[in-house]
Parts: sequence; C-alpha cells; structure tokens
Amino acid sequence: MYNIYVILHFVLMIVWVVSAIILDFKFLKGFNTGSDEEKISLLRNVRSVSDRTEMPASTFLPLLGVLMLIENNYWLQLGVMHGKILMALVTIGLYHAARGISGRMMAALDAGDAVNGLAKRYVVFRLAVLVLLVLMSAMIISYKGGISALFYVRSWFN
Repeated sequence: MYNIYVILHFVLMIVWVVSAIILDFKFLKGFNTGSDEEKISLLRNVRSVSDRTEMPASTFLPLLGVLMLIENNYWLQLGVMHGKILMALVTIGLYHAARGISGRMMAALDAGDAVNGLAKRYVVFRLAVLVLLVLMSAMIISYKGGISALFYVRSWFN
C-alpha cells in the first residue's frame, strides 16, 4: 500500500507544481495589460483551474503524507522530513492566503477600487508557494537520490 501512496503523492505533487507554474505565468502575462473586466475574467479563470487542480492537491497531499508516515514511520527519524513537513504546512498556508487575496482582488475590481497592492501581494504569495514546492521536491530527490514513485512504477513493468 505504501508504494501506491508514494505514487499518488508524486502525481498530486506534479499536478500542483505544473498548475502553479501555468497559473502564475497566466496571471503575470495577462493581469497588468487587461481592463477591469478582463482582470476579473482572468482571476475567475485562474481560480476555476485552481479549484480543480491545486485545491484537491493541497488537501490530499498532506493526507497521503500522513498515511505514508503511518505506514513507514522511519521517515519521522530524519531531520529532512521534519523540514519538508514544516515547508509543506507553510506552503499550504501561503496557497490559501493567496486564494483569499484573489477573492479580495475580484471584490475590489467589482467595486472599481485599485488592486495594484493586492496583485503584488498575490504574486509574492504565489511565487513563494512555487519556490517552496520546488524546494521540497529537491530536498527529497537529493536525499533519496531519485524519485521513488518512478522506481515503483518501473518495477511493476519489469
């Protein structure tokens, strides 16, 4: 069962990282050049995609992580895992804070208020999420010397 948890954890991590990159790029590319209506549409689009990709990933990744730790508690003896868990909690918090900021940006745009400060804060939070996601992945890959999910999938076909 542990192998399935690892693979699902890896797939959800890929979903979150890829969607974060795409959505951040989409936001940075289109937000500053659009009218208020286009900005609202862009934010709704980004939020809609985030609801279907990043939100489930940020919910089920910690659950799978806990299941993996229950199944193989060896990881709790390693300092690198404590760092990864802390970074994961911070990342999830920043992600949800960025979602709150996007909601306030949509409300401010509907009211005709300026959103430059909120947009800058949103970008900082989103980029921090992306950097932390990449750092966590790099921590595990550098510690283990590879991606165990790929090893497990490859072993099933041999």
